[in-house]
Amino acid sequence: VAVEQWRRSFLDFTTIKEENVLVLTADKKQEVPEDRAVVLISTYSFFGYSGRRGAETRAIMEACKRLDWGLLIVDEVQVMPAKSFRRVCTFARAHCKLGLTATLVREDGLITDLKWLIGPKLYEANWQELAEKGFIAKVQCVEVWCVMTREW
Repeated sequence: VAVEQWRRSFLDFTTIKEENVLVLTADKKQEVPEDRAVVLISTYSFFGYSGRRGAETRAIMEACKRLDWGLLIVDEVQVMPAKSFRRVCTFARAHCKLGLTATLVREDGLITDLKWLIGPKLYEANWQELAEKGFIAKVQCVEVWCVMTREW
């Protein structure tokens, strides 16, 4: 779902042609051309997978490794320090890396690894100001009490 949302946003908010916005997931694999610039949208799971891959996927992954990417945008960057996902950052040779998150928090202390995986934090927005200006939905907090079984 997130991959398709990113794809749709690139098409809606840029002048990039549809044939230049590619998707690479377990269910949908598009060959990555080496003769023109493209936007490639994928997932941590796809690039972080270390098991055996089919011939088609191996060929696409090799093409991705060969290319110099201008920009690597990493959504939900707080998960990148996880052992299985950090290889995403080293897999693609990108001239510039941009990590996005609404929650720059990890309980295991590995959040500091982002400084060398992606780079330092450059910008932080206050969510209340964003809501007031209409950039995100207004939040309404409600406390709900309910009876829980003994197991909980």
